[in-house]
Amino acid sequence: MTGSERYYTSAGDIFSVLRTLQADRSPINIQFQSLTTPFSTIVLHVNLREKVFHLDEFSLPVAHKRAIEGDPFAIYASINGIRVHAKDLVVKRVGLDRDGEFYEVAFPERLLYLQRRDAFRAWVPTTMSTDVVLTRKNELPKVKGRLQNMSATGFRVVVEGRLKPDFEMLESMQAKMELALVEHTLDCPVEAVYSQFAQETNQTICGFQFGNLGRQDQVSINRFVTQLQRNSIVD
Repeated sequence: MTGSERYYTSAGDIFSVLRTLQADRSPINIQFQSLTTPFSTIVLHVNLREKVFHLDEFSLPVAHKRAIEGDPFAIYASINGIRVHAKDLVVKRVGLDRDGEFYEVAFPERLLYLQRRDAFRAWVPTTMSTDVVLTRKNELPKVKGRLQNMSATGFRVVVEGRLKPDFEMLESMQAKMELALVEHTLDCPVEAVYSQFAQETNQTICGFQFGNLGRQDQVSINRFVTQLQRNSIVD
């Protein structure tokens, strides 16, 4: 594995990538093991609790036949130039909604994410405790947590206990934190990508993507991530 490759194995991380593909309506290339021709589709839905996602029905009968017969396949996609790849997938069932048929597929055991250098995920050590305050809309209570990791495109926060109420998918809010390593106060819009409660630790793990960032905020985030990498605090 090269320095720019990351294998995601946690359901939360895989959900985040698939949910971004859904939100962007990014084309997904499907390569069946028994066929040489790739086929195109899109992600229609992602369910973190059940660890499944839905793909739009193939228009060509030959691809549809392979899908319903359970032929293994791989997916290839791109998010802003970042390549996504997973293999050994199969259709669990064919469903039907108001828009037509779809294929339900279980999350892959691991997903390869070929990142830009500035999108590396840098983990924040517990000795560098960085508090994050999330201000929600509609007079909902603020949420306070601890920064766990950050990349140029988003970050993860650990919140003690269970969220009440839970974040809605792509809920918009404001995040504020002190990036002490680069002496910058980050106060910016973000969107919730996922939240998952861990019973064994009584903590909620939350993933966020940055909204529209000012130039100084983006520069400071990049410097913060780079500094953590230089300190060898990298996943």
